[in-house]
Amino acid sequence: MTIVWLLGAVTSLGVGMLGERILGIRARRQSEKLAALKERLDVYANYAKLAAVRRVEAEETLAGLRREVAEVEGEILSLQAAMTDDTALAPMEFHCVDRVARSSGPLWYVAVEALDATAPWTGVRTYAVAADSAEDARKRIAERHPSPTAFAISPAAPLVLPEG
Repeated sequence: MTIVWLLGAVTSLGVGMLGERILGIRARRQSEKLAALKERLDVYANYAKLAAVRRVEAEETLAGLRREVAEVEGEILSLQAAMTDDTALAPMEFHCVDRVARSSGPLWYVAVEALDATAPWTGVRTYAVAADSAEDARKRIAERHPSPTAFAISPAAPLVLPEG
């Protein structure tokens, strides 16, 4: 009977050691998984901090862009107001194309800009040209300033002279 008890005790001890070993392996694996999850959680916390910093930067950039938009809109409105002002519609000093007055056709406003150093002037000159059409007025100015590299000729616009 002692042998049976001894055999039962040894078997029980063996099963206990085997169970402890299996449970130890499972516990170690679970600890490793827990450590990996904690690392991932730390990484996600760092991502959250980075996202918060980037969100603040984006909001600052957006606020700056909104300020710029407001400034540009104000500038556009002031330029539009200046454009509709009667005194700013056309310059009051024009250069002469024809030495003989022509009575046919309406007056056209044509601006010519000097583009390089070969031009006889700098800046923009404005011409009042009597012609039948805008194309004809532009062609007459192009005949006077034939070099496309030295001069930029604007499209002709109807010229309305102020009365007075």
